[in-house]
Amino acid sequence: MNCSKQIATTVGVMVTLMFALPGYGQKHQCTEGEGRAALEAVTLHSWDALYKSYKSSRLCDDGAIGEGYSESVARILSDHWNTLPRLSQLAGKDADFRAFVIRHLDATLNMDDVEKIKKSANAQCPRGLRTLCDDLAKQADSALKENASTP
Repeated sequence: MNCSKQIATTVGVMVTLMFALPGYGQKHQCTEGEGRAALEAVTLHSWDALYKSYKSSRLCDDGAIGEGYSESVARILSDHWNTLPRLSQLAGKDADFRAFVIRHLDATLNMDDVEKIKKSANAQCPRGLRTLCDDLAKQADSALKENASTP
């Protein structure tokens, strides 16, 4: 089984278990359909796709789904840094989305990606986006420190 199928299977089992637990639906208000849609988070490769998923499934941002969102954020930032102005546009219209993206730059990620993002934020910040770059660099630094303190 390839890695994508393994991740999808694992996340699918977790979503099923989340809805089987008493009270989970009331606490998180994530429907099964939203949870299944959020499973696609591990394959999001653009800010627009991530934003669309965020808008439709943000209540499912927990556990494996949350890690999928983190991986999507890392992939877009590390592999498509040149799209940062689009993130800035979306984040300028939706401060909660901005916070969502920054929060998902976390210690669950590959630290090589986090280092690359921090370096890009410090050395390749597009004109007019210094505040966003500083926030990304600060969050990357926090993720690196958290990872270093984990045994």
